[in-house]
Amino acid sequence: MKENHQGQNRDTITKQLFGNTATTALFTTAVVLLVCILYMVFTYSNVPIDQQVFDTIEPHITKSRTVFMEIISFLGNHVFLVPANLLLLLYFLIKRNKYYALKVAIIALSSVSVMSLLKRSFHRPRPAQPLVDGITNFSFPSGHAFMSVAFYGLLIWLTYEIISNKTLRRFIIFLLVLLILAIGFSRIYLRVHYTTDVIAGFCFGTIWLIISLWLAKKIQQRQ
Repeated sequence: MKENHQGQNRDTITKQLFGNTATTALFTTAVVLLVCILYMVFTYSNVPIDQQVFDTIEPHITKSRTVFMEIISFLGNHVFLVPANLLLLLYFLIKRNKYYALKVAIIALSSVSVMSLLKRSFHRPRPAQPLVDGITNFSFPSGHAFMSVAFYGLLIWLTYEIISNKTLRRFIIFLLVLLILAIGFSRIYLRVHYTTDVIAGFCFGTIWLIISLWLAKKIQQRQ
């Protein structure tokens, strides 16, 4: 009875904070924006906003800022995010919280596979003259942007679910959203992605995160 009551409380919180209207609006916005980006990128050889952003950033590039951007970018790298997902999964398994462990597992296992599939589906070359070396795969969409939304977006959802203090909850969510945006911007600053790559990564990540949470909820209900 206690476990059922806790499950009902979690569902109530989720409905209040991630109601059908809000989720549908977010999902629809991501889909529409993604369709627009896909049309621009693969209809025209050059998207004006991509070069305009590069031109705006270029006068402000310094060695110290580049180092800082590399650090921020690392927080969206799979080398960091895969272990972070596994540690989060391990934490909930130790706590014997199958409700959260299931969601972490689905998102952690699926995100890398989906990102790899997307990279192979769109063969967009990387921008010229990157500020970092060693990047050889395709540019569209940004894997860092996708993975950041999937992982830190999951943390945002967990923050809504777990933290009851409104002030603390809002502060943590603000920091997580800021981090997601900073990671996306770092990829543009480092000239390893176009702006449209990053926006597409955010859109794909948002869509996949919502689908994964919905799928995890359905599996939980069947169990």
